[in-house]
Amino acid sequence: MSPFPTRTHTCGELRLHNVGERVVLCGWVQKLRTISADLYFLPLRDSYGTTQLVYRSSSDPEKSHLLKDELLKLSPESVICIEGIVAKRPVETINKHSMTGEIEIELDKLYWLNPANKLPFAPHEKNIPNEETRMRYRCVDLRRDSLQSNLRKRSLASWTIKDFLVKEGFVEVETPALFKSTPEGAREFIVPTRTKNLFFTLSQSPQQYKQLLMVGGIDKYFQFARCFRDEDLRSDRQPEFTQIDLEMSFASINNIMSLTEGLVNKVWKQVLGVDLNDNLSFPRISYEDAMNKYGSDKPDTRYDLEIKDISKFVPGMSELSEHIIECLIIKNGRILTGSEIKFLKTLNHGFELPAERIISDSRPEFIKITPDNINSWLLESIITRYASHISQMQEAATNELGVEVGDLMIINKRRRITEGNWTLLGRLRSHVAGILESKGVLKIPSSKYNFLWIESFPLFTRDRENNKLVSTHHPFTAPVLDDLKLLLTEPEKVRGQHYDLVVNGVEIGGGSVRIHSPLLQKIILDDILKMSRAKKSEFDHLINALGYGCPPHGGIALGLDRIMSVICNTSSIREVMAFPKVASGADLSVSSPSELSKEKIREYKVDVLEEKDDKEIIDDITIGRSWPTMSLRDVTYTKVEMC
Repeated sequence: MSPFPTRTHTCGELRLHNVGERVVLCGWVQKLRTISADLYFLPLRDSYGTTQLVYRSSSDPEKSHLLKDELLKLSPESVICIEGIVAKRPVETINKHSMTGEIEIELDKLYWLNPANKLPFAPHEKNIPNEETRMRYRCVDLRRDSLQSNLRKRSLASWTIKDFLVKEGFVEVETPALFKSTPEGAREFIVPTRTKNLFFTLSQSPQQYKQLLMVGGIDKYFQFARCFRDEDLRSDRQPEFTQIDLEMSFASINNIMSLTEGLVNKVWKQVLGVDLNDNLSFPRISYEDAMNKYGSDKPDTRYDLEIKDISKFVPGMSELSEHIIECLIIKNGRILTGSEIKFLKTLNHGFELPAERIISDSRPEFIKITPDNINSWLLESIITRYASHISQMQEAATNELGVEVGDLMIINKRRRITEGNWTLLGRLRSHVAGILESKGVLKIPSSKYNFLWIESFPLFTRDRENNKLVSTHHPFTAPVLDDLKLLLTEPEKVRGQHYDLVVNGVEIGGGSVRIHSPLLQKIILDDILKMSRAKKSEFDHLINALGYGCPPHGGIALGLDRIMSVICNTSSIREVMAFPKVASGADLSVSSPSELSKEKIREYKVDVLEEKDDKEIIDDITIGRSWPTMSLRDVTYTKVEMC
């Protein structure tokens, strides 16, 4: 390796005022363009831009010939260092689409730093390979302009967030990544220790630690927390991710929301140049209203398509009814093709409807409004025994809903009490919007940011399989004070002081005011969630800490990966992470996870057993030999047993 001079400028830095200067540049070479035997152009790229190098035959034939030979040997993406003089380009060759398009470097010295072998793909060509190939060769993929831009925006956003919070009096505190298994939350990553039958788990979030920090008097805490959850991957989910974790003592919901809005505004202003001041106080909507109007707890409000409750037009339905009839009206819905409607009808999979149905068995019902049924569409959707009453309500329903010829109506029946993240019509609303946007009928501007707070979630949700109440958020969320009187008598009606921040249909954060009373925390664990003594003992340290003089406190966790995905307008958070996992959970760039040696396995006193079928696993569990790391519904199992 030969010595090379220190670079004086980057490849995106030089302008007309640098003309005449002698410069040193370093970077990756692009494709050499041959104009003639005496004239060559070579773009040189680094992380900051691209500068054109030009070779012209000089008055020194020997030196010129050697330089030309070196140029001709270069392979694309080889790393070089060059010396030359900045020159003004002829007017006819100016590149208005490049920052350095008015200048070029008259090349006179070239240093080989590292010749490149044939790459698995060219990172700067328009036709990029599939995602698996890109992830396997991520170090090459990272050279793409879009990923470079995304990661630099992420860096700027992170710096902006830290600067904002420090100025607000927050203290950055790191909490352990090695935690212990708890009965609440998602599936965990298990970390063996060298002590028999003792395991760590990787922290799903710093929830309990940050509450302990409030007991410890930190008052305002934050960190960029790495979190780990062994969940199925999606476009917005990774097994390890980063959240901006905040906690404040003596804070109300309004305090936390106001601070978060200021933080978000600062990030959007600094990274995108977008000022959200006109909408600094984000709108708020209850969970129930969000589910009723949009069918989602993270609605995209950049477009209308509101869901309407039409129960009042159906005989026998009232505000006291257990179920409601609702509809989604797609204006000029005739533009949807038969195959698109067929696809929409398949989306009801997984949404169980009660056995007693008012609408027909089409589940849900799709009705195209024509001149023939404009005055009878309601009758078409209801069983015939109501016909005499429906005719009296048809005109009122049509007028109130604004139903017109050419519309497509989707009608469905569901339970009045909402639960979960979506209703069936909410799913359909989202997919219909995508179809209409692809046809150019619906404009959903990517540069518009509709922020929305979702609040007043139910504190508890009924687990239908076990008929038990579980925490909707987590068991440390405080109930709304006005609902405390219902806690022991009608717990399903109790709302939690929990809030989510949504933008353009993406949940980018969630938090709550926490329980700071040890007595109230015990009541929820014992009397509502009915935890066993063994499970509840996992929280003894927290309950004891609450009794040592814990101030009222609350906070929020903002997903940095999701925030950056919105800012960078990507379809997946993988595009804003340097080394994400693929669908299988693997990091293809370094071939992880990997097998351990037998020596390492013995050191940690575990043994990896062969896969077994369901009956063998059930037998093992019955006699206490081993346990599965996945539910019995999974196809395969990984078995672990203590030595």
